[in-house]
Amino acid sequence: MPTLQDVAEYAGVSTATVSKVLSNTPYFSEATRQKVMVAVEALGYRPNLAARALSSGKTNIIAVVFPFIHDTIFKDPLVMRVLEGIEAVCTEHDYNILLSTPRLDDNQPQAHYLQLLQSGYLQGLIAIDNVEAVSLASYAEKINIPTVVLGHHPADYTVRSNNYLGGKVLMQHILAKGHRHIGVISVPLASNMAVRERLLGMQDVYSHADMPDEMPMIDSDFSTRGGAQAAHELIAQHPRLTVIIGMNDRMAIGAIAALNQAGYTVPDEISVVGYDDIPMALATQPTLTTINQKPVELGRAAADLLLRRLDNQIQPTNVVIDPHYIERESLVIRR
Repeated sequence: MPTLQDVAEYAGVSTATVSKVLSNTPYFSEATRQKVMVAVEALGYRPNLAARALSSGKTNIIAVVFPFIHDTIFKDPLVMRVLEGIEAVCTEHDYNILLSTPRLDDNQPQAHYLQLLQSGYLQGLIAIDNVEAVSLASYAEKINIPTVVLGHHPADYTVRSNNYLGGKVLMQHILAKGHRHIGVISVPLASNMAVRERLLGMQDVYSHADMPDEMPMIDSDFSTRGGAQAAHELIAQHPRLTVIIGMNDRMAIGAIAALNQAGYTVPDEISVVGYDDIPMALATQPTLTTINQKPVELGRAAADLLLRRLDNQIQPTNVVIDPHYIERESLVIRR
């Protein structure tokens, strides 16, 4: 492969001149710039990213970090929509995305994640930070990589969905339809701060509504299969339930399948609601009542905030995006 030295010799200039021209440094004549670019084209030279980063201090690589907790992110349609928003903004501004899914050992990221942070390739980082015990963004900030937290961990630059409001709105609609025996399929709260906020919103509405008792709750793992298993357990333990809330759509969809299998008619005998408004929510029978988190908007907001931070255009900022209620067929009035 041709080297920087080869280009310099072909163009009749120094290697420093070639490097600066390729980094779009000003103060060179157009004639010099043209000589360098002709040499680059003639030799088929491709700049080495690491070398360019050393000379310019810029790689145009943004890490997007999704910790592996319950399941691979590629099975989660909501995460894919968030990533869609991030990618769109990064591409519009000529940045590339590096996707990382670090595993956690004893609430610490594994070594390969720390090696990535120390590689010198990352210009900035967006972290999904909803695990209470650890913030992946904090590791990057410690070594001066600018970050944005997409989630509920406190930081100077954050974007999050108003999960507390989403939980309140969902419970208000459930109670307005006359339901008094409500079950919940959740996940362990230490593993997801966003879900905890949703539950706080739901419970605040529930506790002020003169309800008969506490809502029964079973923890699952965000998956469709986990939701189905949890629904079987909920119904077996609490046969009077008239509605089941899944803390994400996948668990709610699993609950519908389990209830149908058990001989229940959804929603006439028991209603089911979810949270997220993934595309599959429109394909269920019945279609799923849920909360739309605006995931593409969340992703775009996180990427925009990080790029403005990299350009020193913004002071510490916290962006909160309100979700909205989507009523479909799976929640009916309890008569």
